[in-house]
Amino acid sequence: MSVESTLARAAAELRAGRHPQARRRLHGLLSGRPTDLTVRRHLADAYRPTGQWDESGRWNYLDEALSPDELAAFERRFPDSARRLRVLRWPDPAHHPPSTPLARRRLAALYREATGTAPDWPEHPEDAATPAATRPRGPRPVRPACAPAVRAPELPPHRAALRLTLALFGALLLLTAALRVLV
Repeated sequence: MSVESTLARAAAELRAGRHPQARRRLHGLLSGRPTDLTVRRHLADAYRPTGQWDESGRWNYLDEALSPDELAAFERRFPDSARRLRVLRWPDPAHHPPSTPLARRRLAALYREATGTAPDWPEHPEDAATPAATRPRGPRPVRPACAPAVRAPELPPHRAALRLTLALFGALLLLTAALRVLV
């Protein structure tokens, strides 16, 4: 199956609300094409509808569409720069630069922060050597139509019912203990 057809299938699954299936499909595609920034962008788009800003920031980290909220969530989840570099799953960041200047600068800055050295990119020495802020600037990007903005996901009904049951049971135990003390 071609990359384009896989991306089209994932987009169709997202439109149909089948987010886990779309993410699995995109992760499979990314495993074979770990340096494809387009696949990473689509994977970030697959996490946005469910409010998983840390994952969206993770996969959008090397893209200009990275929002400050996504970056903050990603850095909050992975505060250690070495761990952030690992979870990006960029193959051999010391010797294989991304294809865009912004992605190269962001990866170089993270690599430098994590290792204390600049990456060895002979064909892009200016991006490897230039310290760059990883903070996105300007207005937040417009979200794609297939990925509407949502708040943090609500508890699934079975978990909400379990919490309510446990709270009621706890209240009942307290009431029973209070009545025993009075009698």
